[in-house]
Amino acid sequence: MASVALFDFIVVGGGVNGLTAACYLAKAGFKTLLLEKKSVVGGGAITEEITLPGFKHDVLATSINIFKAGPIQQELELERFGYRELNPDPVAGTPFKDGSAIMIYRDPKLTYKTVERYSKKDAKALEELYHFYISGKDTLLSGLYGPPLPLGTLMTLLEESEEGQEFIRLMFMSARDYLDENFESEEVKAFLALWACNHVPYAPEDSGSVPIILVFYGLLQEKGCGIPVGGIKTLADALALCFKAHGGVIATNTEVTQILVKDCAAKGVRLKNGQEIEAKRGIVSNIEPKTLFFNLVGKDYLEPSFVKKVERFRYSRVTEVMVHAALNNWLDYKPEELQKAGIVQIGSSLRYISEAYNQCSNGIPPKRPFITIDNTTLYDPSRAPQGKHILWAFVRAPAKLIRGKWGDVKEKFADRAIDVISEYAPNIKKIVLKRVVHSPEDIQNIAPNIILGDPCIGSATLDQSMALRPFPGWSNYRTPIKGLYMCGASTHPGGGVSGAPGYNAVKVILEDVKKGEI
Repeated sequence: MASVALFDFIVVGGGVNGLTAACYLAKAGFKTLLLEKKSVVGGGAITEEITLPGFKHDVLATSINIFKAGPIQQELELERFGYRELNPDPVAGTPFKDGSAIMIYRDPKLTYKTVERYSKKDAKALEELYHFYISGKDTLLSGLYGPPLPLGTLMTLLEESEEGQEFIRLMFMSARDYLDENFESEEVKAFLALWACNHVPYAPEDSGSVPIILVFYGLLQEKGCGIPVGGIKTLADALALCFKAHGGVIATNTEVTQILVKDCAAKGVRLKNGQEIEAKRGIVSNIEPKTLFFNLVGKDYLEPSFVKKVERFRYSRVTEVMVHAALNNWLDYKPEELQKAGIVQIGSSLRYISEAYNQCSNGIPPKRPFITIDNTTLYDPSRAPQGKHILWAFVRAPAKLIRGKWGDVKEKFADRAIDVISEYAPNIKKIVLKRVVHSPEDIQNIAPNIILGDPCIGSATLDQSMALRPFPGWSNYRTPIKGLYMCGASTHPGGGVSGAPGYNAVKVILEDVKKGEI
């Protein structure tokens, strides 16, 4: 093998998970190289002026809700490398047609007070839900920042306590059944359902959607929704600086075309320019599994049974359209308290959400979509010229259309989203200076790992979650190729800007190093 450099590890793909894995490997003393196809690192965590000069848009990801739950920020001392975040209060809100809203405040008592407008019984039920989250959060969140337990082991542990048995029940419930069982107000049900349906693609009727409500509502109530100062790119930049500070090397504009395999072990990579780089210990892939195993490794190096598992790996049929706009003023949400919320979610009832979601599932752009809006410039004025703002709207949409092409309909679909927003912020159509719309296809072009806009990079249904993610028997970040590891969002715990798959993968890698297996 012609080698231009010798490294202990090579990380392929410079998204947040790849950067996280690279940081921990370098911090552990391993000579590590990170290779990124694009000109910048960050993957889906990128900030660019895509509308007008001075308007800094988080092009894809903007939320760090799950990231705040883990230890990465503290352990890697990211503030030392320039990372800063702000914490809005109120944290989030969902408006309704009568001009009222359900809000999440940092003070839970204020949250419950907004729910009491609709139902005192539901306010009490929400308080009980939050207490359930708090009592079980150590187990719940450690399950995110750690390799998944085998399902048999997990069930045995949970069965040992009444609380654990209840969590097993919730794991298999749908959001609709759970919400109908515990809440009476349609507004409260919608407010909670949106956390499952708009952050992980789940229909309200899907089994497995209840833990998503528990995690997202619980985290937002406990920790708030952080806004990275200067844009989500600053998180990726801080990770890159941390990596370099520990001796890591980053090569951008560097495309890997092959994982070099010899004697069933990963030995290095071949680049598009023909160069080969050797890895003494292993390769860590932040590339989605079908590209990794079928393009970079090749089926010839894999057992037919494993090839079948990769072939049947599914991406979500329901993804998103991103609507960005430069705004001349701020949105005049009603009620006024909503104007200060870090996140606004629009979806007025379970029926509304369910109908829109199922239209997406069937390849039909919903006539009335449900939407998440992150209100970053309200708290971070560095992202826009003085007195101006940006719109970041995440709109649930079909990955593929049953008729037509996204390029032909995305602007009309964005018009529908703006129409829905205008019902709660009437001034929106008057204050848009310039708009940019990204379809699922556009999102994949921007970040090739995000297949047709699937934010989880692999459907998060129960058969592709926890110890079944990405494939049964291969949830521990290892692969059939010795020294080749997966660290992307297709592995546990899934998508979003969390760093958790990268963090978890390194735990496994260091175990293998300690055992002398690599």
